This record gives sequence, structure tokens and C-alpha cells, in this order.
Amino acid sequence: MPSDRSIRITAGHLALVTVVTCVGGLVPAVSAHAASPDAGPPAAAVATAGHSAVPQAAAAAPITRSQMIAKAKTWNPGTAKRIPYSQTKTHGGYRTDCSGYVSMALGLGKPGPITVGLAKSTYTRRIQMSELRRGDLVIDAIGSNTTRHVVIFDKWANSAHSSYYAYEQRGGYGTDYRTRTYGLSSGSEYKAYRALNIREDAPVPPPTVTRAQVIARAKTWNPGTAKRVPYSQAKKYGGYRADGSGYVSMTLGLAKPGPLTTALASSAHGRPIKMAELLQGDLVIDPVGGNTARAVVIFDKWADTARTSYWAYQQRAGYGTDYRVVKHGLTTGTQFRAYRPSRIR
Repeated sequence: MPSDRSIRITAGHLALVTVVTCVGGLVPAVSAHAASPDAGPPAAAVATAGHSAVPQAAAAAPITRSQMIAKAKTWNPGTAKRIPYSQTKTHGGYRTDCSGYVSMALGLGKPGPITVGLAKSTYTRRIQMSELRRGDLVIDAIGSNTTRHVVIFDKWANSAHSSYYAYEQRGGYGTDYRTRTYGLSSGSEYKAYRALNIREDAPVPPPTVTRAQVIARAKTWNPGTAKRVPYSQAKKYGGYRADGSGYVSMTLGLAKPGPLTTALASSAHGRPIKMAELLQGDLVIDPVGGNTARAVVIFDKWADTARTSYWAYQQRAGYGTDYRVVKHGLTTGTQFRAYRPSRIR
């Protein structure tokens, strides 16, 4: 965790010597300077207070969040093969301190800007802690030279956002991956930053699911039997909420614990169709009203040739997983509408 305190010494044709104070150690960096007696040191070689002691390119190559995390893992965090912490040594050309590690993960110029440099507009911009995403940074850039530090945010450790998992190169240990609370307490000197060269990962197309797979998954909650999953908006089963939308999310293979009923009716997850177009695995949804009024069922098959009712799977309040004949969406003035899930095939 090097500080931003540097000393520039020039004397005629003598070498330019820069000394950087760094959490209990000094890092010398010597650059030969053979200019004429009248010429000052090259502009790129000047280390001024508040800037990196090593010249860095202003523009770094773009890198995605996944690529950054993959690079962070190459130093084997938390294992016997981790890179030992040092303010004087390098690994792959990067300093093996906290800022060198982050510079490596971001693909910045070797040996990497110091911690204070990483917090400058050359490399990052400030964001709110609540905006943190995988690959963002949490930096203490204003503490003393024994407290400055930077970590790479990975993910929140809990739903309350009271701690998070982070990659870091820490003194006395080396590369690590552990839960941290930096920046979350009142008055903390740690702030959240987003690297200017970070890019979002390309959207991953959701995996498709067949209609037969939807029905097979619906049956795993034992509808209409003594082994059915009891209904609950607070509890989970297999990681999914044990309510109507959680049940449907499970059958479609959506992310746990499952989007709410209103989201299932949005363009993010499906599109409206006519009731007459319903096929096995399609949904019939009432997205209107509060969480005790909304509902969603999985269409299986028509119950009669006149199509006045149909068989459906559902997780219904007061009972649990069920398979029964319903008329949702078929009566005048109903708020139920038919939808085709976007990932169904």
C-alpha cells in the first residue's frame, strides 16, 4: 500500500532517483537521465506529489469485469500458492503490494500506479458504495502511509449489504479473498471507485428450457400430495421462494430466489399471448394488485374441448403446490392474462 509521498532528486547528468514511502518500507525506482545540461528530466519521468512515482499511460486497454476477476485469481488468493506481499519485489512486472495487484488485475502499466494514484481521475471515478459491482474498487487514499489500501470488490456477503467479499494483496500475508467491511462504517476513509477502463460483460443468453422440462420440474414439488411444498412468501425451497412466482421461476430455471409475479409478466421474462394460444408450459398471470392478490399458474392442458377450463400447476396460498382445474383468464373482466416465457422452447 504505497503512499503518494515521493522525492525527486536531480543533479546535472545524474540519474533521477525516486523514493516512495510504502507502509513500512521504501521502494527505490531509478531511471537513467542522459539529457543535455540545459534540459530538465523528461516530463513522463517526473514524479510529483499526489501522483504515481512510476510513469503510467493515461489510457489503459478496456477489460471486462469477468476478465479482471480472472486475472485477480491468477495470484492464487487464499491458497498456499498465493503471491507473498512485498513493497520491493515484483511478480510478472507488477509490485506485489495492494496497488500493484489491482494494477495487474486491471491491466494497467507495469509496475502499477500507487494507491493514491488509483484514486485519481486518470484511472477511476468515484461511485457510491451501494453502486459497487464486481471488479469495482474500494480505496483508502487519504489515510497515513501505514493505512492506505485498496481492494477489489467481488460480491455482497449478505442481503443487508453489511459486508462483502473482496480480493486483496495484504501485508503480512499476500493475495487473499475474504469478507471485508471497508467503507461501510460511518466516517470511513474508504470510498468506492470504478476504473475508467472497466467494461460490462456481454449479456449471456439465458439457457433455454423445453415445455416438457418445465412440467417435469413442476412435478418435483409433489403437487396435490402430502409431500407438497407448503406455501410461503418468506421461506425458500431449493433456494426458490415457496410462493407462486418462486415456484414458476424454479420450473423455468430462472435465478434464485426468483423474480416476482410482476416481473414474470414483464418483457424481461416473456410476452403476452392470447388465451387461445396457450401451450403446455405457458403462464397465466394476474400481475395487478398487492402481493396477496397477484398470482401465476403454469398451463398444462385444456380440461374440455370447449376450452372453458384447464389443468394448471401452481403454488397457492393456504395450501402449497397443487395441480387442478382452473378458469383463470377465461372469465369476463378477469385480470389474468396469458404469457409465453422468453426462454421456453
